Amino acid sequence: MLNNRRKRRKCIFWTLVFGILISLFIAVSIRDVLIASSFICTTEDVLKNHINNLCLEVKNEVIVSNNLVESSENLCEDLCVEDISSKVECKTFHLNKPTVFTYDNGRKKIVKSAINAKEREEAVSDSDDVEEEYWNSKSTQPYFPTKDEFTHMVNIYIGNFIDGEVNQDMVLSLLSHSNVYQTNTESLSTHKNFWLLTQDHEYLTSIIFEEYNLFPKVLSTCGAYYSMEYFTPLTENAMRPYKLQWRERLWKALDIMKYVGQLENAWVEPLHICDVKHDHFGWSEDGKVRFLDLDSIFTESVLLKTMENTPVCINNEDCSYFDCKGRCHVKMARCELERTNTNLQVICDKIFLGNTDGLISLYGLLVSHEANEELSEALEICRTNRGMTFDGMMEVITKASNHLMY
Repeated sequence: MLNNRRKRRKCIFWTLVFGILISLFIAVSIRDVLIASSFICTTEDVLKNHINNLCLEVKNEVIVSNNLVESSENLCEDLCVEDISSKVECKTFHLNKPTVFTYDNGRKKIVKSAINAKEREEAVSDSDDVEEEYWNSKSTQPYFPTKDEFTHMVNIYIGNFIDGEVNQDMVLSLLSHSNVYQTNTESLSTHKNFWLLTQDHEYLTSIIFEEYNLFPKVLSTCGAYYSMEYFTPLTENAMRPYKLQWRERLWKALDIMKYVGQLENAWVEPLHICDVKHDHFGWSEDGKVRFLDLDSIFTESVLLKTMENTPVCINNEDCSYFDCKGRCHVKMARCELERTNTNLQVICDKIFLGNTDGLISLYGLLVSHEANEELSEALEICRTNRGMTFDGMMEVITKASNHLMY
């Protein structure tokens, strides 16, 4: 009997030991997969696998003096110095970028690495056409186009990107953030980095629409990395209750409404936001609101062309791009050239009410026991009815906000 008990205890002990070891192995494996996919990250990963590698790549093209990297690219000067670990913080849940982190040296900024155009779900134009311009077919040696040829290439690319007429200020702004054609000699790596950045949807969107003050501005570049203005997100985790008072939440909602209204009228055609999340809206210290996920910003022409280029559709989801919903003409198996919902509908549904397409429930910005019946009814109409206007929704939210003053 005693021997049986000892055997049983020993069996239980080793079962627990093996169970713990297996659990640790699985946890570490999952963590490694998530880090590799950029779903989660650590500051150590940013320093070791991104900043260190970046600075090694550019060290031959800059003059190193007194531990500072002297370069016309200010981001290199910020990052390529001794021990910046206290200034860097990795940002998680950015699957569409190799890395995203903040850098704070007194002025906080967000730093991102460009994503290769070939890795994107949709292509603006064939990047091979750009690459072929850099090779001499006879000698198979790198060939640098003249500045005029280069500018012409940039014009064509931007024109395809916005599917419209190119303002030369766009081109000049894009060139001003690079080192191309600023010296007597050209570097192949400088040109490669220019096109990596230019083919990054977020980077190019920020520069093209810079004068309209709609999105965070690009501040500086280093290699294929770029820094942008930092805006504090509405919330870091929409699965947790808001810490804001009800009046503050109404004010935030009014800010978002005014901003979304600007997207309709600021440019020659409406701009569509196709991936709406709570943390995609951010505020500056002086109260300016910006949309932060520029990878999901499309002009109306480009969005419709994306639908048109869908070779065949079976259901409506085949014609949709995240939150920008389309409709499939089932008999013809082609997408109809129309977005079936609006920016306003998505904002009301996902941000104000907290609805999602999945099983996870989020906290809506305007869901509260303090919300009056008129506001609740208007939000429900807004999310389901394309006929709800900005002015009508603004009036209801403003009235709810003013009511708190009496």
